[in-house]
Amino acid sequence: MTVEALIPVTPPIVKSRLRTKRKAAVELVLEDGTSLAGHMFVGPDERVLECLNDARPFVPFLQSDGTMLIVAKAKIAACRPLED
Repeated sequence: MTVEALIPVTPPIVKSRLRTKRKAAVELVLEDGTSLAGHMFVGPDERVLECLNDARPFVPFLQSDGTMLIVAKAKIAACRPLED
């Protein structure tokens, strides 16, 4: 057995599956009146509105305190952009 046989092999990264995202500062108001301040993740050329209207039922949301939430889009009543 050669030394090379003992080296773990990692699969190549498939670039088509990697997505670059940027953080957009927003305030979300949920249908129950709860207000969340933090960041949504959108594509480099994507607007928050486009992200909210795409086919995915959930959106990852990073709260100001660092807590990550997965928010159901159907529960979002309003979204307001914030200054970063």
